[in-house]
Amino acid sequence: MRRLLLSSLLVLAFGCEPSVNPRGRDAGGGGADGGTAGMDGGGSGTMCDPAASTCPTGEYCSAAMVCVPVGECRLDADCAGLVCGPGSRTCLSPGQCGADADCSLGQTCDEATSTCVIGGMCGMTDFAITRLAPNVMILLDRSGSMDNDVDGRTRWDVAKVAIRSVTERFAGEIRFGLATYSSCTGGGCSAGSVVVPIGDDVARINDFLAPLAGRGSRNGTPPDYLCDSGDPETSTGPSLMALTTEPTLQDPLRANAVLLVTDGAESGCGGPNGAGGATALISLPIPVRTYAVGFSADSSAAQLMAIAVAGGTERFYQANDEAALASAFEAIADEVATCDYRIDMPPPDPMELYVYFDDDPAGVANDPTNGWTFDPASGTLHFHGAACDGIRSGTVTDIDVVFGCPGPVLD
Repeated sequence: MRRLLLSSLLVLAFGCEPSVNPRGRDAGGGGADGGTAGMDGGGSGTMCDPAASTCPTGEYCSAAMVCVPVGECRLDADCAGLVCGPGSRTCLSPGQCGADADCSLGQTCDEATSTCVIGGMCGMTDFAITRLAPNVMILLDRSGSMDNDVDGRTRWDVAKVAIRSVTERFAGEIRFGLATYSSCTGGGCSAGSVVVPIGDDVARINDFLAPLAGRGSRNGTPPDYLCDSGDPETSTGPSLMALTTEPTLQDPLRANAVLLVTDGAESGCGGPNGAGGATALISLPIPVRTYAVGFSADSSAAQLMAIAVAGGTERFYQANDEAALASAFEAIADEVATCDYRIDMPPPDPMELYVYFDDDPAGVANDPTNGWTFDPASGTLHFHGAACDGIRSGTVTDIDVVFGCPGPVLD
């Protein structure tokens, strides 16, 4: 399944003259106030009463109450279910044209097909828009208890498989990094450390984990990577606190989050506990949310719930086997994944921004629930709800963003 459209074309349009088309985008032609539309056109111009026409031969009394040549129109009411083209003054099916002024702003009439196409008064320049995948740092418990059995394998080995699955599935949608804890130094309670910085290449994470066995050693020396020092090593609070200085989690253009995976209650290490670390992360100038997963019945539901609430995610995930762990990772990744795009050249007037999917002239609504919103300060275009779902599922294959003049870019 195609999950994401990473880039698309952005169209910048300037110089549209509102006087080109008095209809704007209204296919109806005359509009509610169009009673005198077209009185400067062909025909005698004699005022008349449609109910009792006294127009010269070859003319009829338009709904605009003026005599016009047979075959021309002034208002939609002249056209028996069609629309009156304001440029050609002929009755047309919606989308058809006989002159440029029959078309919406930013479009011209293609003589070969008698349809409106992009072009004309609006000069256009194509720009790239770039998908802004969010940042997620996986914080993985490497304490000695991660060698306990889960369906014939260690918790560590099961976690490695689940991490490979979620990182590969969401590659391109989410930028992942990996930190493990503790650092297995200094007599216990050491904070964890970042072993793979956040980036676009998920293979770095899985290549790092692949040779590491779910066996313990005093210093956690590879390949026996688990920290079996005999000292307190489930240093959840200090490890979350240490991530407050991680620069890759302070990206102002992206959402930033930590995914904590632990198989036990945190050690009494003094200083901030897990909830305190999560509070510190979400209180940063660029807030970092914390998702918490308890990977065994030995984990503390109370501690994990406190971390989730403090970290802005409201609930924790309990996973006691491989299927449940994979499901938890999938649910978290689905929640974290966004539909944000960076526009390198923001519109001169954000009020003249139009968005289209797959050349559908109906366009996508400026709507924070199921459409799009634009943040001029960061130059970020956000898609929400149904619009985001369409992008992520691959249903939407082309995005057109037009400045200044309405109308999709027809490929």
